[in-house]
Amino acid sequence: MVLLVDDNGNPLYTNRLIHEDSPYLRQHAHNPVDWFPWGEEAFAKARQEDKPVFLSVGYSTCHWCHVMERESFDNLLIAEYLNEYFVSIKLDREQRPDLDDIYMTGTQLMSGHGGWPMSNFLTVQGAPFYSGTYYPAENFRHLLVQLNELWKTKRNEVERQAEEVAGAISKYTNAKSENAQLGDLITAGAEEVARTFDSRFGGFGDAPKFPNEPQLMLLLENSRRNDNDNSRRALQQTLDHLYQGGIYDQVAGGFHRYAVDRQWLVPHFEKMLYNQAQLLPLYAQGSVELNKPAYRRIAMEIGDYVLRDMLSPDGAFYSATDADSEGDEGLFFTWTLEELAVVLSVDDLSLVREVYGVSEEGNFEGRNILHLDESIETFAGDDLDSMLERVDQIKSRLYAAREKRIHPLRDEKVITGWNAMMISAFAVAGHCLDLPRFIEAALRAADYLWQHHWRERRLWRISLGGHQSIAGNLEDYAAFARAAMDLYRITQRREWLDRGVSVIDSMNDLFWDQDGAGYFLSRESEDGPLITRPKSPMDGATPSANSLAISALVQYWLATKDVMVEQKIAQTASAFSGLMVKSPFAFSYMIVALQDYLEGQRGVIQFAAEGKVRVERRHVENGALLEIAIESGWHINANETLDHLVPTRVVGKDFSVQYPDGISRKLAFVEAPCELYEGELSIIVHGSGPFTVELQACDNSRCLAPEKLVFP
Repeated sequence: MVLLVDDNGNPLYTNRLIHEDSPYLRQHAHNPVDWFPWGEEAFAKARQEDKPVFLSVGYSTCHWCHVMERESFDNLLIAEYLNEYFVSIKLDREQRPDLDDIYMTGTQLMSGHGGWPMSNFLTVQGAPFYSGTYYPAENFRHLLVQLNELWKTKRNEVERQAEEVAGAISKYTNAKSENAQLGDLITAGAEEVARTFDSRFGGFGDAPKFPNEPQLMLLLENSRRNDNDNSRRALQQTLDHLYQGGIYDQVAGGFHRYAVDRQWLVPHFEKMLYNQAQLLPLYAQGSVELNKPAYRRIAMEIGDYVLRDMLSPDGAFYSATDADSEGDEGLFFTWTLEELAVVLSVDDLSLVREVYGVSEEGNFEGRNILHLDESIETFAGDDLDSMLERVDQIKSRLYAAREKRIHPLRDEKVITGWNAMMISAFAVAGHCLDLPRFIEAALRAADYLWQHHWRERRLWRISLGGHQSIAGNLEDYAAFARAAMDLYRITQRREWLDRGVSVIDSMNDLFWDQDGAGYFLSRESEDGPLITRPKSPMDGATPSANSLAISALVQYWLATKDVMVEQKIAQTASAFSGLMVKSPFAFSYMIVALQDYLEGQRGVIQFAAEGKVRVERRHVENGALLEIAIESGWHINANETLDHLVPTRVVGKDFSVQYPDGISRKLAFVEAPCELYEGELSIIVHGSGPFTVELQACDNSRCLAPEKLVFP
């Protein structure tokens, strides 16, 4: 490899990417390639010089992006050819997920596969005529020569191909479908998920294997709502194999992005914020739903990893860490037996060899990926507490030793959408596990976004080093609105309801499809050509932006019963109904998000009376505690009240109920004084099993319709 520095170690080349707010783009700022960031300037140059555009898409923690940079973009001959015959653009997919979606769709249509780095060749209008992913240097050089020749000699064919591909991209990403009766979506989705389930190692499909968190959320929801044993077993088997595998960082906590094998042993070592944001609430809620104390421990480790290693000084969350360090993938995370022997006592080393599968020969390029062949609970037997204490001490020593190594790159971009997902995760997990510090972390990060990313009713997507850039897209608005609603539901802080509706209003102004319903991913006007405005409602590595929007709308509607928001929910569900019925696996998160709207609330916190009554179920020994909060100026009837009024009751089997005393009051619409509940109160349920809370809310002049809240 040629070292592109002078005798003093200064770079020989510097291009315009040096000024960008993206670690990924800055990584390429000293390539000899004359890179442009995405924007009108690059396309204007292409039109003026009649050159095709080479669009290279990646992200800062992408292993194969680093490889292609070393092999091709630091290659002087390749750079010279690119500069002579192409206009080259570097795009950080994390800055512009809408563009990434457009061109990844084109890559998959043309090549049959996708991935990063993504290599696209575009017309001056931005339409792709050839696309692929990683190319070795020699292959890439030959490809450039061939495409340059095509551009010069067969322009009409090239432009016709590009026009056809652009049309196909538009059709696919706009996701138009016939309306369909939605029916029992959660059951249909769980059945389709089951068809791809790996019954031996959990998860879905074969290698490489991704966690597929939206599908796991669907299994959790089906287990919770329908008491479905098949979903419960599939969820537990997957969560078990995930945290016991090498995809989980056994030393520091947190998950790597995916595994290259079926059994989750060998990960691709990058760690993404969005994986932690999805798996944290899954393990937290799974610990309760599946009665698995180990999941509580994993949830706490995930959260502690993020707060320790991914937290900015301002309380926001960084986006990712790299797979590579010192030029090698996984070096930071793996161990030789000799390295472990330096850190651990003989007895502890023996335990680590037995528990974490360590060997002389290793399981990854002569080194060891720590993993569990069986759970620590199984290994420990009757002495679990002392075993966990010992394992924690070992992990602390290994972490301290590992911290002395050269770290993988940490991408310190603060991304609004991913931060919002993490805020929701900390809020949900903090409430579920009764960890106030998680909720406090969620509030601090949310305040950061509100103060620094929200300006004049618009969101910025990115901040880096305190500087905001890149206009927010649908993912940012939808995820932040949902996070605001999660914070309101859990903390009862009214400002988050108000902030949530502000974000929803702007989301509707900027992204709502007035003609076809649903939301576009990007705004109508963007810098540079936009060959289509995708909606792409199908889930990927994260829930789709339209799914996040539905989730935010539904949670806001539950808290307010806002009619205009309800229309948006119904119209969006209808717009994608045909696709949801046909391919529920791809719409897992949207299906989960719609359940409270279509089938009624089933969570531990529920709203009644247009949001004026909040009921929370807390598990206590031998029963449940119902904590009810009633908005000022409203009341619900007491359990014992006048005969013609609807009393507050807890209905079910095999339990007894202890109601508080009511307050006697004379109301305008009844002649005699009646017993009622105001403010905050608690109802104690002795016994287990599902139950229904029946109540009717009134103010001093009218009563709303009686309601029933079902708690499984």
